[in-house]
Amino acid sequence: MLNFDELLAGFKKTNVKPGDTIIVHTSYKSLGGVEGGAETIIDAMQALVGPSGTVMFPTFNFQSWTESHYFDILETPSKMGMITDQARLRAGAKRTPHPIFSFAVLGRRADEFAATEDVEAYGPNSAFALFHKTNGTIVSIGLDFNNTFSMHHYIEFNVGCDYRTIKEFSGIYVGYNRIPQLKTYSMFARKSNRVKTYIVPGMNELLAAGVIKEIQVGQAKVHYAGAQDFFDNMSVIIREHPDKLHFIEEPKY
Repeated sequence: MLNFDELLAGFKKTNVKPGDTIIVHTSYKSLGGVEGGAETIIDAMQALVGPSGTVMFPTFNFQSWTESHYFDILETPSKMGMITDQARLRAGAKRTPHPIFSFAVLGRRADEFAATEDVEAYGPNSAFALFHKTNGTIVSIGLDFNNTFSMHHYIEFNVGCDYRTIKEFSGIYVGYNRIPQLKTYSMFARKSNRVKTYIVPGMNELLAAGVIKEIQVGQAKVHYAGAQDFFDNMSVIIREHPDKLHFIEEPKY
């Protein structure tokens, strides 16, 4: 079972430095057991970037806005696992405002990320755009490539692709001011249910090229990449080989 010091030593094998901004995608079980549980992992990631750094955990919730048409920035849970929801509840954590693709943010830039406001999840004033601007690092702990590195959708939006389109959803939104409002947000979503996201071939190509790097922490494979490097190289795949990121399911009669 890993302790805090072992976790921190393992994550220091990435290129993350004190003061950096990181997005952390996590599978708790993949590490093989951690003393103190999810809280220790959050502590280790904060220690990795230090007091001048920023840690972002995805607190995405697809059903809240697209099905229930209700989102409360303080109460709507994360659907991205135990670690992310515990990060959301931490003292000092701020949540970015998009009701589908939000992040719990801890550290120096938490208020800056919470101030992003964009009707489109991947738009120019989104949390993804600010993360790109900071040239942060994406860290993925023990996850299959098809369930991580959500920034690739931001790149699809900015590069352009013909298998996704902007879809709008409206609902009751309760922000930090606690005043319910009727609001409309959008996401760059699949054009139809026949479009199946499968980015493993493209991600394996970036891994082989060294754009994505791999280390071992406990029992987990940990992958990481710099935002700008990932953007530049994923852009080429989106433009030239989009078949490495999705497939079209045959119709069933």
